[in-house]
Amino acid sequence: MHARVTAVGLAAVLLAGCGISGNFRHDPGYVAFHAPGALAEHREFGLSLGPAPLALARLFLDDEEPELAAILKDLRAVRVYVYEGISDGERMVQHLRGVESELVDDGWRAIVTIRDGTDRVSVLLRPGNHGRNHGMAVIVLEPTEVVLVNLIGNVRLDLFAEYMAELDVEVPRIDIDPQTLEARAR
Repeated sequence: MHARVTAVGLAAVLLAGCGISGNFRHDPGYVAFHAPGALAEHREFGLSLGPAPLALARLFLDDEEPELAAILKDLRAVRVYVYEGISDGERMVQHLRGVESELVDDGWRAIVTIRDGTDRVSVLLRPGNHGRNHGMAVIVLEPTEVVLVNLIGNVRLDLFAEYMAELDVEVPRIDIDPQTLEARAR
């Protein structure tokens, strides 16, 4: 099993590096985080997986990891960026609040904002038609770390906690009502 997961991960990384991940800049679920230059120098991790790597992952995970396969089922792309060692946290907070405002102005819904001391987690959803949605953005701000997540595709709201756990993003357990897009922490 570990060899299979390793092979899927390696293949996904290679496919993403080969440009097969797709260009989603015009997709309604895409988020342009516009990371300022000062933030870019602190990037510790960046991952962008499009349709080909996700299809490959689903192929191998269907039998072995049905929960993870369910999470990936309706996603077309996954983007995750982690920045560490940030010295000007207040500047990043202002920048990312501006990004959130732009998203809301563009039709995204802010469904969860959690503040815990100086830490802040924001979750935004881009609603679509017929109970489906186009994508989700998660912004995690800590004094010296920023995590940016963009899930493109129909994000299953009943699996929100599982998405965050698989991406190793720590957020409290949250239930999101798909009809009203209202969230409540458990």
